[in-house]
Amino acid sequence: MIKYEDIISFEALIDAGKECCEGVLWKSSTQTFLINQARWAADLHRRLQSGTYKSRGFNYFTITERGKTRHIQSVHISERCVQKSLCKNALWPIIGPKLIYDNSASQDEKGTGFALDRLRGHLWQHYQKHGHAGGILLMDYSNYFGSIDHRMLLQMLRNVIEDDRIYNLTKHFIDCFYGDIGLGLGSEVSQVCAIFYPNQIDHYIKEQLHIKGYARYMDDSYIIHHDLDYLQYCLDEVRRMSADIGLKLNDKRTQIVKLDSGHFEYLKKRMHLTETGKVVMRLTRENISRRRQLLKKQRKMLDEGRIDFASIRKSYQSWRGYAAKYDTYQTVQNMDRLFNDLFIKDFLSGEEETWIQK
Repeated sequence: MIKYEDIISFEALIDAGKECCEGVLWKSSTQTFLINQARWAADLHRRLQSGTYKSRGFNYFTITERGKTRHIQSVHISERCVQKSLCKNALWPIIGPKLIYDNSASQDEKGTGFALDRLRGHLWQHYQKHGHAGGILLMDYSNYFGSIDHRMLLQMLRNVIEDDRIYNLTKHFIDCFYGDIGLGLGSEVSQVCAIFYPNQIDHYIKEQLHIKGYARYMDDSYIIHHDLDYLQYCLDEVRRMSADIGLKLNDKRTQIVKLDSGHFEYLKKRMHLTETGKVVMRLTRENISRRRQLLKKQRKMLDEGRIDFASIRKSYQSWRGYAAKYDTYQTVQNMDRLFNDLFIKDFLSGEEETWIQK
């Protein structure tokens, strides 16, 4: 049985603090925290042990990512340390085994790569049995984090967390988001809870609807089946169960696509099942257009002296490595030509023009 002491021990808080600092050592708040980490850990341990620990609140800011505005509620690094220890040493060990295998967001040895590989495998298994018969039901929730009902979430957590102090600490972080509905982005506890929240729907689809070709990545999911009418029935069932816990499917992005009708998109990838059963997976047009626009913007920034060529090249190399994982040979070649036209011909000698292919 997992105990509260596993979360609040000095050693657990030190380890969690080190993990929180990975990748953000450039921040002054992170550097200050590391310098005083032992003092922070001792103070956090004392307050958690005595039951006097309280959240320090949020830092609010807004980001625009891929044309979508997101409102972030980040927490102080000392609180991230406590949440990291809670999630790593209690919530994940408790909740993880109760998730279906094809729930893949924010978990060790999983992620978008794993999710896309599972989709590829599900499509291939379907083709082996049914060819191009049927279709894929693509589902997406509207305002997912903002729709999670605290009362229902806490009841779900109460059913699986035996230790009262672990439950109460988790509840404290959930209650920090004002109102009875909605969790914020920027909190690790929110991430774990969002992964867990529709878990009963996941199990219903797998075990009651008998769907092997089903997976969910946070608020995006799919169902593959050879009978289009049964897919519609599955959609009706998911709508009903989602409404019961306060979630609503996005009508614009929820659709049934016939497998013999062309392309569909999932997790920002454009794919289709060929006549031979091969799953072709490409970048979306949006991703390609955004990269072309960025290169042109970087060319202007370079002319104005606001960026150096080394930074531009590093950024492009990163995108190129990402794009090369998919069926994008011609896309990468076209992007290379644009990059060369914008930068290489004017700034590098002929010998250095081949850096991209090396």
